[in-house]
Amino acid sequence: MSETYALYRRLTSKSAGLGRIAFSAAYMLKVPYFRTVRPMVQSIEPHRAVVRIRRRWSTKNHIGTLHAIAVANGLEAAMGLLSEATVPDHQRWIPKGIHLDYLAKTPGDVECLAETSPEDWAQTPPFQIDVRVSARLISDGTTVVEGTIPIHVSERTRSGRTATQPA
Repeated sequence: MSETYALYRRLTSKSAGLGRIAFSAAYMLKVPYFRTVRPMVQSIEPHRAVVRIRRRWSTKNHIGTLHAIAVANGLEAAMGLLSEATVPDHQRWIPKGIHLDYLAKTPGDVECLAETSPEDWAQTPPFQIDVRVSARLISDGTTVVEGTIPIHVSERTRSGRTATQPA
């Protein structure tokens, strides 16, 4: 179990609400570029993670809706948490791109979901997984963005580098 997932479980074991707030703050400190969208972690478990992104002044675009890249940032945050909760200790992951379809305007707060299945991870490294992501309006459940974020999974070496990285 990764340190990230272990911390989430520890913080949410006694007080889910306060634990999620504390974990979300810690996550933004560890991965500073997520501070721009302030993802509020809702749940993390192997093969699934959910974060919420609020429509605020700093995340709005010129027409007053939640900016598409802010939503993409939330989806990447969810994908990272799913990957941390799912990857075995002897493996590591890295995102390789992002493929999104913007389906509707985003006039309000969104829930960003990342999902995989156990079969996706049942391969011999190195391999690629297309993490399925979607964002839905919290107000009515309308899907506003969907797509995939491909991740590369490889074996960890004692030095911390992957077996396929140059020295």
